[in-house]
Amino acid sequence: MGNQLCAICGKNEATTVDHLPPKGIYPKPIDDDINMHTVPACSSCNGGGSKEDEEFKLFMGLETGEFRDNQEKLIDSLAGTISHNRRLAAQIFSNHKKVYAKYRGPVAEKVVAIDFNSNAYYLVISRIVRGLYWRETSEALGIESEIGVFPAYSLDFEEARSYKELMDALPSKPLNKGTFVYKGVVDKGGTSIWGMQFFKRHTVFAIAEAKKT
Repeated sequence: MGNQLCAICGKNEATTVDHLPPKGIYPKPIDDDINMHTVPACSSCNGGGSKEDEEFKLFMGLETGEFRDNQEKLIDSLAGTISHNRRLAAQIFSNHKKVYAKYRGPVAEKVVAIDFNSNAYYLVISRIVRGLYWRETSEALGIESEIGVFPAYSLDFEEARSYKELMDALPSKPLNKGTFVYKGVVDKGGTSIWGMQFFKRHTVFAIAEAKKT
């Protein structure tokens, strides 16, 4: 990779690549026709988020599983993660609770809800944003940059409408056979706004303030 800098931290030399989005959210074996996208990364940034990636994989699988075609592979993949990660398994069994929510139709049903570590979610989405910024600008956002992460379900009506109006004006950029779609805009000062959708189900927005290293 020569002397190319890491797209995530913008400081260390890139000696490997980081998948965009994380490769772990796709159950193995990954379909041959999915062209996984990567950004240059140093070994520290690429390996430092493995624990968060596992939790994000589990969250994304449970969040989007009913809308995905490869449900059998997904179930096997999630079961493998839980069986090999006692911390996550303990978190699931200790934090689960029964709530009512609209699941298959307009009538609320009793379902199981699980509280995940929001810090892990924030860290993974932030790393994706750094990768997207590099992909769009060929520059690193910088590890000191501040990133705000806003899952769609956490927004009130006015906030959601503001994001929707902005995103509607931007072109969609699908990756990995459309399983991950993003939109983004970077202003002259380096501030950027992003919208991301995973598996046509989970949507999250982010705002990043660039601090050049």
